[in-house]
Amino acid sequence: MSTTPLKKVFADTTGKTNHYDEYKIDRNDTPIVMNLFPGTTGQSAVSDVIIDSSKKGSNIQGAISNFTLGTGNTLVNRFLEVYTIITDVSTVTNLTSLDFSLTGGSMPYRYKMERTVQEQGDSAAYKITIFFTDFS
Repeated sequence: MSTTPLKKVFADTTGKTNHYDEYKIDRNDTPIVMNLFPGTTGQSAVSDVIIDSSKKGSNIQGAISNFTLGTGNTLVNRFLEVYTIITDVSTVTNLTSLDFSLTGGSMPYRYKMERTVQEQGDSAAYKITIFFTDFS
């Protein structure tokens, strides 16, 4: 698998949150679409999107909306890795969060993650790994 700067940061940090799941898709031309929304106001984010060893997006700033990953035909039996670093810049709370979703498979998928950082300006690392499995 390829190493991106965010992947390296993720490997080196102790403040990280991981999630793994499978997502059922059909072998067809239906687009598989990802959305990723980092927290609320006062959180900045940067993300890398990797499918197997191919970078689909690098150093994407902020939210990722309606990001087409591929189709059922091109994604079945492959891994999606999303590395996101969220920095808390809010003076109100030290809670960081991530709202991840996929559509185009057998049913919509959504997963939310949260992590509290020690103080304003600290960052939390999030990794989401999805295996696209054949539904048909």
